[in-house]
Amino acid sequence: MPEQSIVSADMRENNISISDVRDFESLLGSDLEQVKKEMQLIASHSLNGTQVGAVLDDAFSTAGKMIRPRLVLLSGSFGPFYEVKKDKLFKLAAMIELTHLASLIHDDIVDDAPFRRGERSVQSKYGKDAAVYAGDFIICRINYTLARENMNEAAAVLSQTIEHMCEGEIGQAMCRYREDVSTDDYLWNIQGKTTALFKAACQLGASEMGCSKETVSKLSAFGECLGTMFQLRDDLLDFTSDEAQIGKETHKDFRDGIYTMPVLMTLKDPEGRKVLLPIIQENSKHRISDSDIARMEEAVVRYGGTDATVREIRRMSQRCLSILGSLDYCAAVQVFRNILKLLYI
Repeated sequence: MPEQSIVSADMRENNISISDVRDFESLLGSDLEQVKKEMQLIASHSLNGTQVGAVLDDAFSTAGKMIRPRLVLLSGSFGPFYEVKKDKLFKLAAMIELTHLASLIHDDIVDDAPFRRGERSVQSKYGKDAAVYAGDFIICRINYTLARENMNEAAAVLSQTIEHMCEGEIGQAMCRYREDVSTDDYLWNIQGKTTALFKAACQLGASEMGCSKETVSKLSAFGECLGTMFQLRDDLLDFTSDEAQIGKETHKDFRDGIYTMPVLMTLKDPEGRKVLLPIIQENSKHRISDSDIARMEEAVVRYGGTDATVREIRRMSQRCLSILGSLDYCAAVQVFRNILKLLYI
């Protein structure tokens, strides 16, 4: 049965109307504005006139789609304390997004990335020193807020999540320029660097709002699955979109020796491996040319790397839908499904 038919059937069966979902999404939009205010409060500073202060102000002015705070709020809506402890939920969502923001600042330094979402990255505008201090400052303010609010469980989860994010980035660094990296290696790395924070967003939203252990487990699994799908789609866009669309230099990962799922799946094809190996060997010597990149991209498309990645994204999507189907149907489930549609290929 097509996904839209399933959604419509669920809505009819559970007396959830389209207007109910729209009202919930409207409320979610208002809640996200509160989250942004909490972010400003948590990371408030007296560093005006300094490079670090400029980094912090710049970082807040270029906020993205706020997908991780959305996951916190949506997961929290399943709990019995959702209406009475929303202020706490806003703080949690803010700290999750601030953790993401700090990680982006630090990642840009490590990657020496000149752009972020089509704009100059903070480290390219203000220098690496100011960017490092700004990222560290944000993490310190998160830790201070967790301690001040006596949010011990959230502090433990978020600290472990940051640990996993670091492990994923370290694992990815250890795999750079290697043609023998497996898809298992790749998936392990993204479980840390990307998926861990998606999972934590859902887990903390649900647990802090009083959801049952079973519901927390299901929503955590959904976040983990969604995070994997999100990263796979991001990697795929490198082969299906141009630089203007995705807001970053195309194939920067490959040039930096980071071989993502489309490349790894192509390497499994004997003919694809024949084409890619010489290019990868040149890349390891930092001698790769634009024509090499063009041949690499053509091979990834021709020998099934993009198709295999699309299949994996769709498999993840079905797994996410299965988890959502096991939850009591409500407007939040429908919004989760709407998010899935945005990521579906």
